[in-house]
Amino acid sequence: MGDAGRLIILYGTQTFTAQELAERIWRKTKILGFKGPVQAMDDYPISRLIHEEFALFVCATTGQGEEPDNMKNFWKFLLRKNLPANSLVKMKFGVVSLGDSSYSKFNFVGKKLHKRLIQLGATPLLNIALCDYQHDLGHDAVLIPWTKEFFTKLQEYFHKIPINTLSTSFIPRWKVSLLKQGDCENGHTINKDIYFASGHTDNFLKAHYLEIEQNFRTTHDTHFQDVRLITFKTTEDDKVEYSPGDVFNIRPRNSEEDINDLFDIFHTHNIDIKPHYRLLVEEAHEGMPVPHFLQEPLTLYEIAEQYWDLRAYPTQYVFSLLALISEDELERDKCKELSSTEGQEDWLNYCRRPKRTILEVLHDFHKSTSKLTIDVLFELFSTIKPRSFSIANSCLPSHGSRVDILVAVVKYYSKLKKPRLGLASNWLKCLNVGDKVYGWIKKGSLKFSKDTTTPQILIGPGTGLAPFRSLIQERVYRGSAQSQVLHLFFGCRYEMKDFHCKEELLGLVAEDKLSLYCAFSRDQDDKIYVQHKIKEHSTELWHLIHNKGACIFISGNSKNMPDNVRAAFVEHVFSGSGSMDSTQARDLLESMERSDRLQVETW
Repeated sequence: MGDAGRLIILYGTQTFTAQELAERIWRKTKILGFKGPVQAMDDYPISRLIHEEFALFVCATTGQGEEPDNMKNFWKFLLRKNLPANSLVKMKFGVVSLGDSSYSKFNFVGKKLHKRLIQLGATPLLNIALCDYQHDLGHDAVLIPWTKEFFTKLQEYFHKIPINTLSTSFIPRWKVSLLKQGDCENGHTINKDIYFASGHTDNFLKAHYLEIEQNFRTTHDTHFQDVRLITFKTTEDDKVEYSPGDVFNIRPRNSEEDINDLFDIFHTHNIDIKPHYRLLVEEAHEGMPVPHFLQEPLTLYEIAEQYWDLRAYPTQYVFSLLALISEDELERDKCKELSSTEGQEDWLNYCRRPKRTILEVLHDFHKSTSKLTIDVLFELFSTIKPRSFSIANSCLPSHGSRVDILVAVVKYYSKLKKPRLGLASNWLKCLNVGDKVYGWIKKGSLKFSKDTTTPQILIGPGTGLAPFRSLIQERVYRGSAQSQVLHLFFGCRYEMKDFHCKEELLGLVAEDKLSLYCAFSRDQDDKIYVQHKIKEHSTELWHLIHNKGACIFISGNSKNMPDNVRAAFVEHVFSGSGSMDSTQARDLLESMERSDRLQVETW
């Protein structure tokens, strides 16, 4: 491995996915002999950018087309009007953009960055990579072929790059050692948090230490889904401030069952990794620093509980790692196949479609698993990402002393025997009153008008109700809640089983503070959804939009609901008004989205 040159990799991320992908690309560049850091954009000394010859940018789009927090200063600098048009004329670059096609401003940030770099004189090595989370293959559908082409382009400048070594070498991020001395530790305490408990801040985040005040089920015991209204309360000297539409972030932990399964795997295969062993994590490469929390003397139990995502669905990259360490010919060949472009369909059928977890893969490929080392484990497991929940109450009545979230507990079945369980929702479900956890507030993607006279059309089936409950409570507290202004379309299966916050909402209707339109899909033979209620009230809605300047907000599951709601407005509210054809109706909808009169938050 020679010295190919300098290539910087900069990322902007909200959920840390872009960071993981940037680090994955960085490993390939190290194999090829490149030097240079992988850093958050705001951590990079931007004054040096004019001297860089090769750069790769990995960025996510957040909210309504906004840049992530750890990219904001970088982006603000690039937008300076006094920057000469030839500022980055030396630079050759690529942009990997991470997005979700269920949002209207798909990969908006990456597109803006790509365009701005060209305006400043930089030369793209190839066109932007527009990764889509909704694709069957996830981001890898675009990322894998794009990075292959990116490295091929680099060969034009560095002719000795050994491209064929990319799949046969392994370079860990850090030097990881095990310290085997210490007391045997079983179990854990809810109060110990590896990210915040030692006084560290998690990148740009300000965490609050919150106590569970209530955790009760809002759905009937006979209903198939468990939905929780969870209330966190703060201390007197640590109040939280937020606005309607903001989100509460929390990082979940693995279940004791999954943690025990992991250490049972180690024990079964005589891998000398035990829960009480402590880690020593040291920097191994320039530009790849060790995070502050990993510089602490953490036990493997803490890492297994709070850092490694044991319920993650393995990517093709995982199988490429297993292929590198396997000494069993049959398993090694199968891992190579599952990690290849030609094996994508097999990988889909084995991993993604049945939602097979990383632990289940380690059980299946048990001979390869027996060769695991601590270095490989740190690359094999993805990290637990923070989860975001729309805040379901107003900050004002509680004076910043509480946060409510509405959580649908994820449990379903695939062709595999064991049920598939959502990591965050099942962890939250099991928290008890009095338990304390760290969480933080982020600005949400929904931006509500401060004008209390403009009608608000709120479409929030299921837990999509959460941000609208926050808005309604705030309007009630300020004395500005009026039924002719607040129009809530709520949907669920059964009025008597999963009508969240029923008494509260019906009470507001009785007080003439809210107009409520309910769609109970299973309470009659013909299914009724929120889009049917929109059609039913199309004349009234058109009056609100056309004559009163109403805004539309959509919140909930991203699968079919948002598109069905959009179609209902186009076909029945806009076209149904008789004043425009279907093309004009679609143009109006797009115009409302561009001006933020129509906003969507889905998950």
